Amino acid sequence: MQLAVIGDMHMQFDEEDVRFFNSSDYDAILMVGDLAAKNPDSMFRILPLLNQITKPSYLIPGNHDTTGVRQLLGELMHNETLIHFGAASQETRMARLKRELTGPALCGYSTHDLGDLRLVCARPFSMGDANAAKTEKPLDLPVNFRPFLKKEYGIQTLAESAAKIKALIDAVNPPYIIMAHHGPFGLGAKATDMFGADFLPEETDFGDHDLSEAIAHAQNTGKPPLAVIAGHMHYPTKHGKKPKQWWLERDGILYVNAARWPRIFREGRETYHHHIGLAFDGGSLAVKASYVGAAGIAEVTDKRACFPENP
Repeated sequence: MQLAVIGDMHMQFDEEDVRFFNSSDYDAILMVGDLAAKNPDSMFRILPLLNQITKPSYLIPGNHDTTGVRQLLGELMHNETLIHFGAASQETRMARLKRELTGPALCGYSTHDLGDLRLVCARPFSMGDANAAKTEKPLDLPVNFRPFLKKEYGIQTLAESAAKIKALIDAVNPPYIIMAHHGPFGLGAKATDMFGADFLPEETDFGDHDLSEAIAHAQNTGKPPLAVIAGHMHYPTKHGKKPKQWWLERDGILYVNAARWPRIFREGRETYHHHIGLAFDGGSLAVKASYVGAAGIAEVTDKRACFPENP
């Protein structure tokens, strides 16, 4: 079974991508979210393209999808006034997204049958929290975009979110993979680590504690996922443009960060489109980064490479 994983798009998805994925050998297309650019309504311009994908496809919304600028600032500043300010507009945009996204399945706290694999989708709109790495009880903290998640899913805290993801894991039939917008806590605090922050004064593990708690539960109950795929933390890094580790294997679980940014870029005279490929042979998963250009596909398996040495 062949799966494609598309990282944070931020409006970088075009007709060439549609043609490529529709003619590819992939059995399903997984999208980890963040369709929008700075304008939250920009995401609606990309939906007609996503709706043209003929392969089974799945989208989990990211922190830029349906959310407003004031909400995002509120989450970063822990400002309750700003967090609540745009909650109504998020409801409006989410209703529109549900109407206009007619191709890919919209995911979040959900499970989906891919055929040979099952897909467990974790908390939508996740973006991490600098406070979580510093507190003794991170699961007591509120989830990102709490007003909407409370109304839509009945979720207010990371503990409640972890419990909901655990319930999905308990009910799923292995083998399965987990998809989230942002990855789990515990994979490193350096800016070049998979979900380490590269935008704070000090290096911080910015990963989500509800997801790491659910993964630990899966391991303790003998139902670990084959892989956890996410995005959110772009690479190369913001400062110094250093490579960030985009995959690793730990305790038998493959972790993948698909958020190579920019996703579409020029190198020399060629334009490349990035995605991650996963191959399931019935027992394990193999991973590679694919850079699609006019002359063909350049592939990378080096876990810290952002581009092939000799494309």
